[in-house]
Amino acid sequence: MMTGTVLRDRVAVVTGGGRGIGEAVAAALGIAGADVAVWDLDRKRAESTANRLVAENGRRVVGIEVNVADHVGVDAAVVLTEQELGPIDILVNNAGIDVIGPFLDSDPELWDRIIEVNLRGPITTCHRIVRDMVERGRGRVVNLGSDAGKVGSSGEAVCSATKGGVIAFTKTLAREVAANGITVNCVWPGRVRSSMTRWLGQSRSSGSRSRATSHLPSCFSPATTRDTSLAKPCRSAGA
Repeated sequence: MMTGTVLRDRVAVVTGGGRGIGEAVAAALGIAGADVAVWDLDRKRAESTANRLVAENGRRVVGIEVNVADHVGVDAAVVLTEQELGPIDILVNNAGIDVIGPFLDSDPELWDRIIEVNLRGPITTCHRIVRDMVERGRGRVVNLGSDAGKVGSSGEAVCSATKGGVIAFTKTLAREVAANGITVNCVWPGRVRSSMTRWLGQSRSSGSRSRATSHLPSCFSPATTRDTSLAKPCRSAGA
């Protein structure tokens, strides 16, 4: 597939880029001409997506395993991205999780998991990457919010709170860095067909909250976080 030139010589990072919305965003950026770093907690998905994007678009792509809520890991991921592709021009904070269930039946461990990925993740990546954008005098940041962050959503109390936080954080950061040639925006897409929405639909229809982490989106799974304090490069795809 021929790629465009709108984003030629630009480097983009997409968190949670191994599947779902993140994978589609990474593909679209590649089609527009950008070189892309696919950041994902799931190493295999990051590598698979990177290889596919190279085959389809011919752009330079690297897959990097990283926990976006960990500042040390994010810093290492930035170093790896810049070694492979160059300075980061575009950041898309897509990684997110949700677990359906009544708030009063939830527990602090679950709250912490959702808050770490959905809110601390974008804050952490922006804190590290936007600093470099300010020094260069240019950059684009897109954070993914949700309608739940604007109006709430039954069974998603903590997720709604995190998305509301993302919206407020986005507006505040945008004001702080606008004078440096950087734009920060938040979008909240509607429901899309993905592994997470399929799982959420199953949870709603069953009337219970499943704790099976195998159905969680690729950005977070407790069973796979024991060795993810530092970013790990997957096989780099592309020239």
